[in-house]
Amino acid sequence: MKRAGLKHKYFASIAFVVALMVLAVPILAQQGEIAAGRVAGAQAARASTNGTMWFAAGCLFGWLGLLVAYVIQPNPPATMLLGKSPEYVAAYTDSYRMTARGVQTGRAWTGCIVGTIVQVVGYVLLVAAAEATY
Repeated sequence: MKRAGLKHKYFASIAFVVALMVLAVPILAQQGEIAAGRVAGAQAARASTNGTMWFAAGCLFGWLGLLVAYVIQPNPPATMLLGKSPEYVAAYTDSYRMTARGVQTGRAWTGCIVGTIVQVVGYVLLVAAAEATY
């Protein structure tokens, strides 16, 4: 009698492990696909976002360039997403937008600060030159 109970517990344990593996493998594969989409989206955003343009926008237009950097929604190129799973596309798109927005706003802030410093220095030099002539 004890032997039959032991076999039953052993079989139940094996069935539980097999069921867990059958259910866990697709979930783990999906997690790997999501992680790959996030990494690829971030890399593509860094490569395709024109940081120099956003720096110039912040430097030349000040707070207006900064506002535009926050308002414009960057979108990934659709060609990079052809044939990919919906999970990959969602992860790639989210990562691309977040990284590109970070580059846009970071460079615009830097340009805005540099532009403000240049303006202040220019005004100080202009006032000093005006005083020197009087």
